[in-house]
Amino acid sequence: MEALERLAATIENGLRGREPEPDRDDNLWDAAVLLPLVNTPDGISVLFEVRAAKLGWQPGDVCFPGGRAECSDDSFAATAVRETCEELGLNADDVQLTGGLNYLVTHMGPIIHPYVGCIKDINKINFNKDEVDEIFTVPLAFLLNNPPRVAHMELANKAGDDFPFDLLPRQPREWRKRKGYSVYFYEYGGHVIWGLTARILHGFLNRFAAQLKAALEGEASC
Repeated sequence: MEALERLAATIENGLRGREPEPDRDDNLWDAAVLLPLVNTPDGISVLFEVRAAKLGWQPGDVCFPGGRAECSDDSFAATAVRETCEELGLNADDVQLTGGLNYLVTHMGPIIHPYVGCIKDINKINFNKDEVDEIFTVPLAFLLNNPPRVAHMELANKAGDDFPFDLLPRQPREWRKRKGYSVYFYEYGGHVIWGLTARILHGFLNRFAAQLKAALEGEASC
């Protein structure tokens, strides 16, 4: 037992002060985005980007400002602000960060760390045309009063050619459905907001529905 106790103490020392994190054997990487709230003539609104058509990944998709975390970022919040400033041509003091939402471990690789913040003056935006084709805003009132369409996606897996079927002969050789998940679609002004952006938006609207409605009521009474 003495050897076992020594080993347990060694492991305990190695893990002390360390927070568990996702296993990254599946090539997971971190990214952060900002859900930006802005003042517009239509009231408090959410700002979205349309990714540049010349981009190699998800060209033309609607998204929030954000991107991959870099070693120089001291936090994921810093990533969200830096990427927002780079994409929208803002300074850090133009963005008021209000807090973080639940992060998402996606099926495609990135771990998304979403934050909510306010862009103090929408007129200061001068977006980077190499990354963004256009920006648009959607009033919070519209989003709260118009629930999204909901569809379902299915995930499946299939053993590769190198799978050792000799060791596990009962393993299916064809595609096998594993689970399903909901996909949300918001439509506004000819734009379709869906995917991870819509999932983050949907979670935010659900979590803060009462507070958002109260804020809009106070805005209307001013």
